[in-house]
Amino acid sequence: MPGYNLWAQVAGYFDGDGTIYFSDTTNQPYKLSVSLVFVDQSYDQVKNIRDFLRSRNIRTSNILKRSDAGAYELAVSEFNSVKETLRQMLPYLCKKANEASAALEYYDGKITGNELSSVFEGEVEAGRRERKSKKVRINTPYLRPVGDRMMKTLRNDRLRDAFGRYRAKVTPGDYAQIRMKYFEQGMRLRDLVKEYPQYARETIRRVLGGGRGYVGVKGVGRVETTDSR
Repeated sequence: MPGYNLWAQVAGYFDGDGTIYFSDTTNQPYKLSVSLVFVDQSYDQVKNIRDFLRSRNIRTSNILKRSDAGAYELAVSEFNSVKETLRQMLPYLCKKANEASAALEYYDGKITGNELSSVFEGEVEAGRRERKSKKVRINTPYLRPVGDRMMKTLRNDRLRDAFGRYRAKVTPGDYAQIRMKYFEQGMRLRDLVKEYPQYARETIRRVLGGGRGYVGVKGVGRVETTDSR
């Protein structure tokens, strides 16, 4: 079976037997994930698509056999690979042009997740996209960069909380006393190590702003430290 040589060929195939999926993989209303899926009954056909995409540095999944109809499928899900594949195919798409354009606009931070969803719903009503029932309606009212920042902030807050509860080394009282004795009273590091044998030398260095520049304080979490002399 001849292989693919042009993006126009891949786009023409995708227009007929490809699908753009989007989902909230985090179960949180912050951002959506877009995947491009190629499906065919012929393994060689899907393999040709995969070989073409990979030759253009597009990251793909392995070829999987679907349990429902015995067809084979290939997915492109990595962020930059999705964007590049859509950009290359868009000039040649007809049926899926609106979906591809909206997915690109969402990934470029120009429309919200809900606006992306509305475009896809419009394609269903126009008869260009298959209607599929959803158990839970997706509500993502943010631009993707905004949702991404919100998720990272939430993750950092949780990590900080876990750090304070499970990985902290120093009590708040000892943290304050060690810094006072060093910065205000001039006590040397080696003397602090002797006075506080429950802490490793590296931990005390972190309290004073050395080492990695942070330390875990019980009940507080990760505390950024600086040498304030």
